[in-house]
Amino acid sequence: MPHPPRIAIIGGGPAGLTAALILHRGGHRVCVYEGESSGQQRTQGGTLDLHEDSGQVALQRAGLLEAFRAVARHEGQEQRTGDPWTGEIVAGGFGPEGSMDKPEIDRGDLRQLLLDALPADTVQWGHCLTELVLAQAGQHSLRFANGVQAEADIVIGADGAWSKVRAALSACQPLPTGITFFEGWIAQPAADIAAMVGQGSLFCFGGEEALFVQRNSGDRFCVYAALKRPSDWLDAQIAQQGMRALVTGSYTGWAPNLRRLLDACTDFVRRPIYSLPADFRWAPRKGVTLLGDAAHLMPPVGVGVNLAMLDASDVAMALCTQPDAVSAIRQAEAVVCERASALMPDAIDGFQRWFTIEATADSG
Repeated sequence: MPHPPRIAIIGGGPAGLTAALILHRGGHRVCVYEGESSGQQRTQGGTLDLHEDSGQVALQRAGLLEAFRAVARHEGQEQRTGDPWTGEIVAGGFGPEGSMDKPEIDRGDLRQLLLDALPADTVQWGHCLTELVLAQAGQHSLRFANGVQAEADIVIGADGAWSKVRAALSACQPLPTGITFFEGWIAQPAADIAAMVGQGSLFCFGGEEALFVQRNSGDRFCVYAALKRPSDWLDAQIAQQGMRALVTGSYTGWAPNLRRLLDACTDFVRRPIYSLPADFRWAPRKGVTLLGDAAHLMPPVGVGVNLAMLDASDVAMALCTQPDAVSAIRQAEAVVCERASALMPDAIDGFQRWFTIEATADSG
């Protein structure tokens, strides 16, 4: 393998860009291939809390921690819970004394922070990987939907839940959790809605239905209506009555103030939640590795982006500090897998517990 090796990162999300920035600053030749046409192609989802022992560690290694803390919303750590039936809101404050520092930042803002620190030509937009052809020796081949083909000595799969890099290493596919999020946005929340949610997040658990609301920058609210329903039942109901009617109709027994959150959303996007098996592993291959959702897709319980960015920094730092790229990747890969295996069982089980009567009682 040549030194420095030519490195391809598949996926231009927070994890892929974190790895790219650390590698770039370490003197490596790195190219990020991203399927989206630009960083502004679509909304990047809701707000993220970056933990001091993971996401912030990754940003420190990338030289961006101070820049992040300058723009992060520290007040966004506030958490509230709502009773689905009475509508009573309980302010939870900013966590118990001595709890972890987890300031918030919009996903799109975090991505832009990383993009701004990279050379403009690092990310190749509009490159959706369709196939990774592994080589026994020499360079791996990358084939993209736009007809472009490329080669790389090292391929880092940061390409999410349906990773094409993972597909080259394993036949394992993500499994449905039986829970679907419907994402809606409130661009200009009324005063009563803003007062109800507060500066951070509102969590409401009602058995097989839940609501999660996040304040984002510009005082926009991201609303997730979460339903535990069979996928084929959802298909039929959406075809029959439309998505908005399905979502709002699923909360008819909830308190009026909480239903107002759904009524205020302009539209909804369906986002089924999947997970890899808790014991997932892939076959090691020279010059190829996975990180983030490609390596350990799990339900959204608050650790995903932090784990992904820490993975990225571990892999990138290993390549920057160790002379043998192959052994560097293997060592970092072991850390990534061991850390995920310690978290995934609780993440998978805990997510399912959110959609039980016990969760409703606990939140009240």
